[in-house]
Amino acid sequence: MNYQELADLLFPEVKETREDILAKYPRRPEGTVVTRMAPSPTGFLHIGGVYTALINRKIASQNNGVFILRIEDTDKKREVPGSRKIICDIFNKIGLKIDEGVMSETEETGAYGPYVQSNRVSIYHVLAKYLVEQGYAYPCFATEEELEALRQKQEANKEMTGYYGEYAVWRDRPIEDIKAMLDKKAPYVLRFRVNESTPKRVHVKDLIKGDLDMDNNFNDFVLLKTDGIPTYHFAHACDDYLMGTTYVLRGDEWIASLPIHVELFNALGFTLPQYGHVAPVMKNDEGSRRKLSKRKDPESNAEFYLEHGYPAKALFVYLLTLINSNFEEWYTANKDKDLSEFEVKFENMGVSGPLYDLAKLDNISSEIIYSKTASENETNLLAWAHEYNKDLEARFNDNIELVKKIFATQGFESNEHRKDLVNYSSFMDAFGYFFNDIFANQPENLREQILTNVKEEDLTEVVDGLINYFKDKQNGSEKTFKELGEELKYTDKKHYKANPEAYRGMIMHLYHILNLALTHKENCMSSDDIISVLGYDEVIRRLELIK
Repeated sequence: MNYQELADLLFPEVKETREDILAKYPRRPEGTVVTRMAPSPTGFLHIGGVYTALINRKIASQNNGVFILRIEDTDKKREVPGSRKIICDIFNKIGLKIDEGVMSETEETGAYGPYVQSNRVSIYHVLAKYLVEQGYAYPCFATEEELEALRQKQEANKEMTGYYGEYAVWRDRPIEDIKAMLDKKAPYVLRFRVNESTPKRVHVKDLIKGDLDMDNNFNDFVLLKTDGIPTYHFAHACDDYLMGTTYVLRGDEWIASLPIHVELFNALGFTLPQYGHVAPVMKNDEGSRRKLSKRKDPESNAEFYLEHGYPAKALFVYLLTLINSNFEEWYTANKDKDLSEFEVKFENMGVSGPLYDLAKLDNISSEIIYSKTASENETNLLAWAHEYNKDLEARFNDNIELVKKIFATQGFESNEHRKDLVNYSSFMDAFGYFFNDIFANQPENLREQILTNVKEEDLTEVVDGLINYFKDKQNGSEKTFKELGEELKYTDKKHYKANPEAYRGMIMHLYHILNLALTHKENCMSSDDIISVLGYDEVIRRLELIK
């Protein structure tokens, strides 16, 4: 067959050549490291995508390289409107810097674009025509019904399913047959013609998995769909070479596609990038390991961490503990250093998926919030509320002095160095009792809780003693809480155990009564901090409520 004639027949509108395209996308300076993240706009960015993006970002940064964000939107059936904005917003908000590519819903930057695949169709058609010219591609007019019948026949014969060998009936059809189908405007796909001399095995050195040895591909896979849009395999090969990608770091579900990609790069005359296949983050589900599921696990959605107000640094620190086995030790010894100083290495990446532990992230997040000043935490809380909870933003602004007092009890600047916040969305769970309208919704068993540490007939006397103590404090009294306890017959553990009949209880029991009265919580911050936030008038008012 005259392949040039076939190429002109299939792509009459394509006048540019492979060399023209290569001239538009010149090679980057020698030694430039280029990584990329290429999500599909399906309305959901998995935390595993952020995990892989962070690896790509680190490898590029460590080598003074380039990190590209490319949108792979060739599967229009799965595309969700607004997804590009979701992806860009997440990257921008968590501070995952993009050097080149898609920067926002409408903006791109860089000399190797367009960076959205649906805007690169003309490029793919030039290179598809080149493959036809070289005898590496042909049109296939097989209908869905014919392909299904073929599959059933292969299964019945216990053969490998696919379009290959004797089953690839359009592989070597005369050009007259092709012209006849084109004249009828019959739909067709463009398939890759697997070379008969293709070796049975393919070997690829993976940056993470090591040496990979697998069966080669013998299927004449699809390059262009009936609408002229490329498949992932073809588009990725064109884009990664033209954009100068040196490291393709992606999920290990793509390992099975490596033989196809090797074939494509070779046929196109392109240098193969180095591949590194990242194991997916896993979850322990009742003793068994499984992938984080977008249906079952809300924490699988990258937006979950923004909506819950986790500091971006906390997310990065946690993900780095999953990425490299030696990060945790480095971080413990270098908490004052920027995370950019840690070098991610392929040899320290696990070949199996790390277990995802939200409790560990919570602990890291709490530590990072603790390390910030009260003023920084106030700013961060208001910024989170402005973005994700307008009602809380209004509440915080209306009670800003109360918010300031609460944050003064937290972190390294406080008396007790408390760590009550896991993330900024947990503020009301941790401190809601300071707001009178929330405090008013007391638990049904509050009185029962209080009476575990004082007899009912003694309650009024004990509460009156507490009220009078705080009224005296308003007037400058220097009486200590221990002295009040002695007056109300509460003592230390030693004396109480020696003669329990002489006392109502231990001083800790009196604190328990006070804290329950002021917060309705069994476990809370110290009484001194609670009192400093509420002020004596509110302390007295709340004590009056339990008499």
